[in-house]
Amino acid sequence: MASEIRENAAVVMTGELALQEASTLIRELAGKGPAGESVKSALRRVGRQLKDWSPSRVRDIWYADVRVSVRGVELEQLRALTKRRVQDKADIDALEELRSRVSRLEALLECSDPSFHGPDIAALGDIRRKMG
Repeated sequence: MASEIRENAAVVMTGELALQEASTLIRELAGKGPAGESVKSALRRVGRQLKDWSPSRVRDIWYADVRVSVRGVELEQLRALTKRRVQDKADIDALEELRSRVSRLEALLECSDPSFHGPDIAALGDIRRKMG
């Protein structure tokens, strides 16, 4: 009897931890929306990323409603989407850094001797335009 109670308590604790993690991940997935965006709008935005989820499921997990339990597949889906979002942000940051360095190099070459560095300046300009 006592071991059964401990097992049930462990399952409940694991379920609560999974729900909290899912709630945190879903909020990370929503990220920072536009200023003044309502929670309802953020929930809709996240719901578009979680195609198989019903709007009420997204809302219940967002608010960590204790009446719901999170399935392992759902938790893995949230982890994968969040990981991909973090990787995309890192890629964007790296591209911004590269753009900045190319612009800085281009400006330095223009300042030093534009006639001598003309072909290099033109090549850097082309690179900068291709990067967007």
